[in-house]
Amino acid sequence: MSTPGDAIEGRTGLVVALPAEAHSLGARGMHVGDCERWRQGWMAVSGIGPHNAMRAAERLLACGASRLANWGVAGALSPDLAPGDVLIPDRIRYTHEDPGFATDPDLNTHLVELLSASLHVHRGDLWSTPQPIATMADKQALGARSHALAVDMEAAPIAAVAARAKLPFVAVKAICDPVTRELPAGIVGALDGADQGWSLRMVSAIAFGGPATWRAARALSRDFRHARRSLATAASLAA
Repeated sequence: MSTPGDAIEGRTGLVVALPAEAHSLGARGMHVGDCERWRQGWMAVSGIGPHNAMRAAERLLACGASRLANWGVAGALSPDLAPGDVLIPDRIRYTHEDPGFATDPDLNTHLVELLSASLHVHRGDLWSTPQPIATMADKQALGARSHALAVDMEAAPIAAVAARAKLPFVAVKAICDPVTRELPAGIVGALDGADQGWSLRMVSAIAFGGPATWRAARALSRDFRHARRSLATAASLAA
């Protein structure tokens, strides 16, 4: 019989994109590219983007993982989701012509029941895309067309690796920016290839972006802190 903690423990191969997301699970000092034993399973810090996520998932399979999980942040596509809310996706989608990948329903139910006592938890579809969705208009359009609640850049390739290996998959996503958030072009461009989340290119984009970029960067940093706190809470509840 599965327990809620089984979603992120046991022989789970857990993929996080950023070291800060690993830190929310109590894994300190990990860097992009690291893959380490974590509790009874393994954790890999992939870096941002689908290619990095797929490589990390495949590496975890080679370690002997019997299920895969994705842990981290996502952007809202629905006005019902606020920074710090948590999404447990029932399905990971990446194109309008394909149904995508179903997540493990039993683990999802356990997680929702466990986390809902302390967090605002939602269930629904997660959309996975290779590029950031930067504008409010684009987010609203994608949400209206897809009916997905949130968007990320890593879940679909991890789910695909799990599906090919016929292994269960689950995801836990904390919302780090609302559907109304507009990301300046400089920040979006700097995210391309910024595996650590921050880079010299990112710092330069913010420093020389002007007042609108500075305000957006402050808001994004504030909401990312909310998301990290929710992930830390979720980790303590599911331990």
